Amino acid sequence: MKRFLSLLALVVVPGLVSAADAAVAPQPTYMDHVKHGFCGGPVSPRDDTWLARTDIGVDWGKVPYTLTHKHRRYDLWNINSVQPLWRGDDLHNTVLTFLGVGISKWDHSAWDHPSWNLGTGYRYLTNAATNMFGAGVAYHHMDLNHVRFHGPTAYVEWLSQYTTLTFQRQWNKLHVNSHPAKHFLHHNHNFDASSLDLSFQVPFLPWTQVGLGRTWFGEKVGRKCFHSYRHVELDRLDYNLRMNLLGCLSLEGGFLGGWNNNAYVRLVLSFGRPASNEFTLTDGFYSTDAFSARDLKCYTLAPVVRNRIDTLAMIK
Repeated sequence: MKRFLSLLALVVVPGLVSAADAAVAPQPTYMDHVKHGFCGGPVSPRDDTWLARTDIGVDWGKVPYTLTHKHRRYDLWNINSVQPLWRGDDLHNTVLTFLGVGISKWDHSAWDHPSWNLGTGYRYLTNAATNMFGAGVAYHHMDLNHVRFHGPTAYVEWLSQYTTLTFQRQWNKLHVNSHPAKHFLHHNHNFDASSLDLSFQVPFLPWTQVGLGRTWFGEKVGRKCFHSYRHVELDRLDYNLRMNLLGCLSLEGGFLGGWNNNAYVRLVLSFGRPASNEFTLTDGFYSTDAFSARDLKCYTLAPVVRNRIDTLAMIK
């Protein structure tokens, strides 16, 4: 988390200083030029471009020790994009596709571990635009040095004006090159995983999102006996905090499998400002309302939770 806090300070502190300067002197600040330049101001869902819905992500983190006993630290570079296949003129019906490709390195190893993810989905926005429901399928392939797995994924999601809830089911084929623990993962193993994730705003800070998640592992669909990383009942949540610092720049960090476990940091740079980055730090540090209602039309092409090539999808 030290890396996460350092990156946060580099961006947030100059933004707060410039905000204080603006209160004293009305002339434009450096952050004003950034805000209204490449990153742009708030974007209408009809005006955001395919390029703005494409981003470059950089991840730093650790993989749980039950997946590999050495070379746990990784760096991951990836490109992700979400694009419409078809959208209604009123934006209440959307068919979308998403694609991610990445490459990773472990400790001092070479950049020779490719990953990719491809999927399609459908989202329905209610007439009152207060709720949106989605479903889709994807296929992922992850190469994590000593661990490689691939398989299909199905998901359903519910977005309200304040929260996002996603349920995902994965069917994985796993291969482990070297692993000392034989009680859970073997050299060739089929395992399924079900995950439930909830995200919501931090009160008075609409540019932030807190995420809580839980994952169950089992060899068969509907199996009542699930296993965690430590081969016991999973009672530890995943935690993450995502911040839209600029219209084109987001920072995320958190823990997987329990507080202070398997920390990761993710930095995302978009090629423009997507409509789904509705609130940012440079638009205003705080809101007078505890929770700011989202315009769900801006989220019809938001990235699908945990179905991109990112840290959460990679480890889960």
